[in-house]
Amino acid sequence: MNWTEALKAIFTLTLLTSTVRVSISIVLAGMGEMLTERSGVLNIGVEGTMLVGALAGALGSYFSGSPWIGLLAAGLSGMLIGLLFSFIAISLRSNQSITGLAIYLLCVGLTGYLLQIIFEHGGNSPMVDTLPTLHMKFLENVPVLGPIFNDQSIITIPVLLLPVLFYIIFYRTPWGSWLRAAGENPKALAVVGKNPVRIRYVATLCGSFLAGIGGAYLSISQTSLFSENMVAGRGFIALSAVIFGGVQPFGVFLACIFFGFMDALQKTLQTVIPDTLIPRELFMSLPYVLTLLVLAGFIKKSGGPADIGNPYLKESR
Repeated sequence: MNWTEALKAIFTLTLLTSTVRVSISIVLAGMGEMLTERSGVLNIGVEGTMLVGALAGALGSYFSGSPWIGLLAAGLSGMLIGLLFSFIAISLRSNQSITGLAIYLLCVGLTGYLLQIIFEHGGNSPMVDTLPTLHMKFLENVPVLGPIFNDQSIITIPVLLLPVLFYIIFYRTPWGSWLRAAGENPKALAVVGKNPVRIRYVATLCGSFLAGIGGAYLSISQTSLFSENMVAGRGFIALSAVIFGGVQPFGVFLACIFFGFMDALQKTLQTVIPDTLIPRELFMSLPYVLTLLVLAGFIKKSGGPADIGNPYLKESR
């Protein structure tokens, strides 16, 4: 196979379809983290929140027989982890980066322990019911869009509309103004009678809810089971997407899609290019190498809130 044939085999509609499917969990986690960071809170434990959401989604679907119950359980579990993080980082004013790392380590150990206790074995959960797919008849004869968007998970279209929703919330609602002020100048926000701590709590809990849903997507939509550490770095990739996207709705969304594309691309490259030519481990590392490059090159240019990562000290007002 020459390079022209290889390129034709790689860049196909299947790659674009896979990009959409792979990107959904990253978009959910990325948009949730963007919401959290807009309030001035940095939560690097989003990977752990996704992992708990993935387990809760699988357990909810397994014991109830309904993947929708699993999806709700995942969101609520994500909020519970977000509440723990918020109490330590916002109320107790602990270092947010260290708290996020501790939350991540807690979630990794907790999910493995619960899997062992509940099913009496580690590794994977039993197979569970998954969310339905959505087939839109009006797209059947539409080239490109039909094959890409038809028969995707039923939550795909709502997730792809999230940047529009967040843009409206951020820039067209009073709460969005308060949210941005909490991240930029919480003392000024307190002067006009709004509680920055409460706004940061709400933003962190909502962001954690979305991260939990992002984890559940992996276990009850993209696959049909939970496996240990199945998030596989997507939470950290979402963090990079928030930085790369400048903590702006459309920028973060496009960054998440780009990282999803790179993940889908590395899987396609593994099937098209033989191991004897290029080791598949090199392709598998692409999304993570890109994450490191983004963190190294853009973290000081992210355009994030001025007060991000700093505790709000009411008495210093």
